[in-house]
Amino acid sequence: MKASLPDEAALRDLLDCACSAARAAGLHARSEAHRRHAILEEYAHDVKLLLDRESQHQAEEVIRARFPDHVVLGEETAHQACESGDSPTWIIDPIDGTLNFLHGLPLWCSSVAVAIGDVVVAGAVYVAPLEELYAAHIRGPATLNGSPIHPSATDSLDRALVLTGLSKHVDRSNDRPFALLASLALNTRKVRIMGAAALDICHVARGLADAYVESSIYLWDVAAAGLIARRAGGKTTILHQYDRWRCFYICTNPHIHDELLSLIRPHAGFT
Repeated sequence: MKASLPDEAALRDLLDCACSAARAAGLHARSEAHRRHAILEEYAHDVKLLLDRESQHQAEEVIRARFPDHVVLGEETAHQACESGDSPTWIIDPIDGTLNFLHGLPLWCSSVAVAIGDVVVAGAVYVAPLEELYAAHIRGPATLNGSPIHPSATDSLDRALVLTGLSKHVDRSNDRPFALLASLALNTRKVRIMGAAALDICHVARGLADAYVESSIYLWDVAAAGLIARRAGGKTTILHQYDRWRCFYICTNPHIHDELLSLIRPHAGFT
């Protein structure tokens, strides 16, 4: 039996908690930024910081204080996740844009969403360096610091600004991500790699960019921001689900979605 969705009052409570948890994570990371070089794990194209773990703990404390029976799934603890059934599941990315944060670039954010079954019902993205809070629940508008936001009116791909990224798994044996990047660059006005997926999607929701494309992205990167984009009037598509957590994801304004899908499907290797 499909889980029923919360009523309006319950959604407001969930969203308020998501906002508080995202703020807690982001403010901790910002206040402790002088410790940003404390690295837990290092990879060829990514890092995990001690502050990732600490900031996730800050968000979890906010959630568990208000909803102790809910399930919490964080980027730092996904391997511990269990099936939650109908119980609400909180999805946390404590520092999205970790490499930006490590280098002192102010393009990073903290993302918190809550899902019931497969449906994300509320989410918040807090951009601590800029004091920006994006938020939405499934029956309300998307907002930035309390004011409604909407996507751009760009109606053709050749005039679009498209945000994208390169997977941390990219290597010389797989040129597909580079072929996709080349195709985007040749068929749009401009492509940008900003380095923080949730913030990129919020920029599409807000109309600062026209689309976001990522051939390999994780649930915690897109859960809150994707809901915000949809409630703002944008469109999102999971083009392919690789496994439980990782997918090929796009988000656009309402006008160029189909055109972008047609362009990228061949490069994704799917029909």
